[in-house]
Amino acid sequence: MTLNEHIDSSTLVDAERNRSKLSDFIGKVRSGRQSTLKSDSNVEPVKKYSFKNWCGNQQSNPAKIFNPTTLEEIIEIVHLAKANNKIIRCASGCFSLSGSSVVNDEGYLVVMKKMNRMFKPVRVSDNVWTVEFETGVSVKELDYHLRRHDPPLALSSNIAATSLTYGGIITLGCHGAGTNSRTLADHVHEVKIVDSTGTLNTFSKEKDPHEFSAAALNLGLLGIIYTYTLRVEPMFTLIMRDTSPPLDYYLGSAKIGGPRLKAMVLGNDQTQIFYNPFFSKKDGCEKVWFKEWNRTNLPVVESRAMTKFKRLAELCGLTICNVIYKAVHKKPEITPFLAKTLYNGTSMNKQEILHASEALHFLGGIESVPFCCCEMSIKMDENFENVINAWNFVVEQVREYASRKAYPLNLMLEMRFIKSSPFLMSNVYDDDPEAIFCMIEAVSMAGTVGFDEFMGKIGQYWMENFNAQPHWAKDWEKLPGIYPHVRRHGSARFEQFDAVRRKYDPDNMFMNKTFAGVLGY
Repeated sequence: MTLNEHIDSSTLVDAERNRSKLSDFIGKVRSGRQSTLKSDSNVEPVKKYSFKNWCGNQQSNPAKIFNPTTLEEIIEIVHLAKANNKIIRCASGCFSLSGSSVVNDEGYLVVMKKMNRMFKPVRVSDNVWTVEFETGVSVKELDYHLRRHDPPLALSSNIAATSLTYGGIITLGCHGAGTNSRTLADHVHEVKIVDSTGTLNTFSKEKDPHEFSAAALNLGLLGIIYTYTLRVEPMFTLIMRDTSPPLDYYLGSAKIGGPRLKAMVLGNDQTQIFYNPFFSKKDGCEKVWFKEWNRTNLPVVESRAMTKFKRLAELCGLTICNVIYKAVHKKPEITPFLAKTLYNGTSMNKQEILHASEALHFLGGIESVPFCCCEMSIKMDENFENVINAWNFVVEQVREYASRKAYPLNLMLEMRFIKSSPFLMSNVYDDDPEAIFCMIEAVSMAGTVGFDEFMGKIGQYWMENFNAQPHWAKDWEKLPGIYPHVRRHGSARFEQFDAVRRKYDPDNMFMNKTFAGVLGY
């Protein structure tokens, strides 16, 4: 058995070789009790490792980078870290925009991408199944695995991108657009984690509800997550409807638009709203792009081949878009023209009937466009008026910046609506299981001039006026006053989480700077 310690050329770069791919063996693990993991001092020419995430906003220089392929190798890495007094953080697809995976000379980075085994689904009842898989499994891989099953299975909601891996998706609280589906972590039936002693622990609601409330969404702070077991269901069909109503109809006046927005959201299984500040049709009226999903018994009329072709076309379009948008960095003044041209070429008035696994991943290749974004959760008030005020503050700021020929927001303002979660570290935590949160985010191309300043102003307004909480996977750490804010509003449940965390990681092996501040360290 060998323990590979090398770098994925798409995301992990060697600082001394300008992103060249390195592959190096650090030793062999002999059968038996004695580990023979070797330090890189015996390996040439590797001197220093470097990590860079997908969009380039997070970089670090860990002491070592590991790519385990088995549970035994994960345990060996933990023992090595303990022996050398190193901390551990994990990554996989490296799509997180926060510093969740950042560790420098004080620790090891464990890349879980090769931990991608999937196990046979288990039937729980007529309409409920569970499926266990390792945390390096991607959305695309699990979709394929579930679709091949007899009967075909699916998650009730999911993220749009398919290249991301479930280790990060679940443990950082990511979500789709399904209001009643909540976050992906809320579908967890069981999770297995290797703690700081190298022990494999199994957490479930049946075994210990309190510990499970910490483990299901744990930010990677309880140990290295080996597998998740999710609840899934028989494949179902969705009507996906796209419309482009005037901006002011739903999102103008809070008093008028709030009840309209509420009725629309509660009337759908899933809802997502997009806005580009420079998108308008020939009548000059600003538009928004609404996507609505609802379950149906109507048959799917489009072949899978045609759906795949459309997703490929979308991928090609987004790849071209990425190339074109790079011109914005050199000439920000072309932002309005470019955005308007691209959005006018997008079909926003159509209806499709698709299987769930195809309808939920509606924009093929979205991850091919590196972007920066900050997303926060806002608990909805009775008539959904507060989120319209939060939305309109962004619109006003975009217009004010544009009056100065500045364009920090060049892709979209976007929001989805999900119900609360009982998990202690969830940013949609609430004691009321029926509480609805708006997940609202501003998105620009990676490297957009002025985005951090713009988002700092937006985030501060959302926090002060709506008690907005950060999405752990997005770019939130630079928001002014963010750590005191999250501590002020979440310290009681964070302390409950930390009590569980200390049981499995008393020496802070899995802690890094990003989350130390959240927990008050």
